Amino acid sequence: MTVADVIRDFAAADGVLPVGALNWAVDHWDEAGPRFIELMERYADGDGRSEDTGNALFFIIHLLGERMETRAFPCLCRLIRDSEATRRILGEAITETLDRILIGTFDGDLSPLKAVIEDAAADEFVREAAFEALAYHCRMGAISHEEMRAYLLHLSEHMQPRDDNAVWMGWTTAVSSLGYEDLAATAERLIDDFLVPVGMMDVDDFRDDLRQTLDDPERKAGFIANRLMPFMDTVGTLSTWYGFSKEYRARRARGEEPDDDLEDPLVPHGWPSITYGEPAVNPMRDVGRNDPCPCGSGKKYKKCCLAKEAN
Repeated sequence: MTVADVIRDFAAADGVLPVGALNWAVDHWDEAGPRFIELMERYADGDGRSEDTGNALFFIIHLLGERMETRAFPCLCRLIRDSEATRRILGEAITETLDRILIGTFDGDLSPLKAVIEDAAADEFVREAAFEALAYHCRMGAISHEEMRAYLLHLSEHMQPRDDNAVWMGWTTAVSSLGYEDLAATAERLIDDFLVPVGMMDVDDFRDDLRQTLDDPERKAGFIANRLMPFMDTVGTLSTWYGFSKEYRARRARGEEPDDDLEDPLVPHGWPSITYGEPAVNPMRDVGRNDPCPCGSGKKYKKCCLAKEAN
């Protein structure tokens, strides 16, 4: 197998997880890594934006995260500022794995990450993922708490848009995860002003999250609750996604496309769907705000049905 073979396998995957190609790439990273980065750089520059290349980059970006490929970080941050390209390549993976990929590939330079956060044209969930990565790197010492507080205060006054947008969820989550009790009043004002999308977080949720952090002597509770850590295992993670299951492929072969409102191919397999006409039992009663939404959207509960219920 060659790197070119691997890229072709990635491009042609179409619902079949290319385990052999993924494992080969990991085992031959000295050969594959630079070629993957080169392909992503060309795509970010606007060259070779074919459907096949976009399909291949879905797997490549996850591998770059798994391998903690810091050489890819500046280009990755540049690419994800292109909202159309990012949605085409990653889809719902934006809300599932992008934050962890940004954590794993971080090269020590915060400026590309801040550029994503501050780019009003970038996808709102991409910006939120960048915020989550920034908070993690602050916790790990890449930026001092004094600098982080000053940056958050600056953004609270100047970041755009000044209406409901998931990037403000990233702002408030950074405050609660880092335990910045002195910024709590500002966070609550942003929530009360409806900058945080209704349903994603209310003031009580924020206070609970902040208290969870403050009650933890190691100040790790918020990061654990939000599952913020470096991305580790491409095959292990993607193999749980419904879009790579035999069931999904069988349904497609029968012409039974999933209902976009109930079942998304990028949801971890095994979560219950909602069936109507059964006894009145709340199917969400045991679902945490940061758990995958049982409706099958592929998003966290707080970004999906919890928000819809609030609206």
